[in-house]
Order: sequence, then structure tokens, then C-alpha cells
Amino acid sequence: MCNLSEGVYQKGIEKGMEKGIIQNMLTSIRNIVEGTGFTVDQAMNLLKIPDSEKPRYLELLKQE
Repeated sequence: MCNLSEGVYQKGIEKGMEKGIIQNMLTSIRNIVEGTGFTVDQAMNLLKIPDSEKPRYLELLKQE
């Protein structure tokens, strides 16, 4: 594989992994909220989501 196609391939892998991680985190947040009655913020604290990333997850949860 040439360097360009290798780079494109690697970017695709990284993007797919990031999407999977985000989806898993959203599922975890929902499961904690539903299973414990915690607030979304409490669930994100339990999962140790950095404050800088919380708005992103809140927005994604609203879209669902």
C-alpha cells in the first residue's frame, strides 16, 4: 500500500474507533441513569468523563 492510501486507511480506522468509543460511552451513560436513577451529570462523573467533554455527550444524548 502506498503512503497516501495507508494514511487514508489509518484515518478511517481512527475515526471508526472514535465513533465506537463515543457510542459505547453514550450507552454506558444511559444504562447508569436507567439502572440507578442517577442524573446524567452523576453518570458522567462516575465514568470519569472530563468536564471538557461533557457538553459533547449532553448534545449527543439530546439528539437521540
